[in-house]
Amino acid sequence: MFCFSTATKSISWGHESCHNTNLPPPPTCRHWLRLGRCPSLQAGLCAFSHNEDARGSAATNLDKKRYGGRRNYVRNQHKNSVLRIFLMQTYGLDYLNRQDGVIIDAAGGKGELAWELINLSGVKECVVVDPRQLNLSLVQTKWKKGLFEPKRTGPVFSKWYPACEDGCKMRQSKTPRHIRCFLDGEACLDFMNAASDEDISRAEEWYQNQLIRAKEMSWTSKGLTHEDGTSYKEEEEDTNNDEKLPSETLETTESEIGCAQEARKVLQKSHLIVGLHCDQAAGEIVDFAAAKKIPWCVVPCCVYSEMFSCRKLSDGTRVTSYDHLVQWLQERDPRAKVETLDMEGKNKVVYTLP
Repeated sequence: MFCFSTATKSISWGHESCHNTNLPPPPTCRHWLRLGRCPSLQAGLCAFSHNEDARGSAATNLDKKRYGGRRNYVRNQHKNSVLRIFLMQTYGLDYLNRQDGVIIDAAGGKGELAWELINLSGVKECVVVDPRQLNLSLVQTKWKKGLFEPKRTGPVFSKWYPACEDGCKMRQSKTPRHIRCFLDGEACLDFMNAASDEDISRAEEWYQNQLIRAKEMSWTSKGLTHEDGTSYKEEEEDTNNDEKLPSETLETTESEIGCAQEARKVLQKSHLIVGLHCDQAAGEIVDFAAAKKIPWCVVPCCVYSEMFSCRKLSDGTRVTSYDHLVQWLQERDPRAKVETLDMEGKNKVVYTLP
C-alpha cells in the first residue's frame, strides 16, 4: 500500500502495483514538521515524506514563556511516557515488576510517572515520595476517554501499553501509594534501618513530623515556598513575580501512607529509584541508591548552584551548569551511563543497571 494526495488535498491509499509515478509526492508528515521526529517512521509505518530540510520547520510556541517568566516554553508534556518507555527498554518488565520489590518515584510531583508505570506498564507497585499532594486528574481523564486503549494508541505504540486492553476504560485505574515527605537520603536511611525500640520510636516521630512539614509547604511556579514566605530559587528574581500554582483539584489523600511502619517497609523493599526532573533531590537519590545498593535512574533538571555550592567535579570545577550536573551525577558512580531521551528540554538521563 502507498499513500497519495487527491485533487481535494485529502489523503487516500492505493496498491503499490497501481502506483503512478506522475502523481505528486506525498505531503510532509505533520509530526516531522512540528516536532522534528516521527515515531511511526522509526517503525516503518509512516507513508508521508520526511525531508530533512523540512524537519521542525513548523515548530510552534518556541518563544512562548512559561508562567510569565523568562524560560522558554518546552514541549515535554509526554515526558513521563518517554521515561516510562526508557525504563521498560532498559530494565525490562520482569525486573520492574519484581514480586518482592517496589519502585520509588522520588520527587514524583503529581504522581503521573508512577501512575503510568502501574496502569499502563503493569508494574505491581510504584510509590511516590514527594511532599506535594498528588494530582492525577489529567491522566485519569485520558483513561476514562479510552486514550490508552490499543485501538487508540495504534500498532506503533500499543506495545508500550501492555497493561491496557480495548475497553480498559471501563475499569477503575489504580492510584499509586504516596509517602508524603522529602527524600532526605541520610534521614530516610536512618528511618528505614531503625532496629531498636528507641530508634523505631524516634523514626516514627520523625515521619509524623515530615507529614506535618509537607502540609505546611506551599508551591509556586518558581519552586518551593515555606509558609513564612522564604523560598528556594535557582537564581535571584523579583519576588513580586511569584505565581501560586493552581491548587490540586483531585483529592488523593487516601493513597497517602500515614503509618510509619508501612512507609519503612516500602523503603526496605525498594529495588529501583527513579527521579524525573527531581530538582534538589537528584543527589539524594544517588546517595539513597548507593547505600541500598540498588540501581537508580535520574533525569536532572535545575542545578541550584547556590544551594549546593559544595558540589564539584573530579577536576575541582564547581557545578554551575546543567552539563556540569549531568557529569557530576555520572561521576558519583563508575557504573553510571548517560543517554538522551526523545523529548525537548532537560532530556539527559543518568542511570545504573542492576
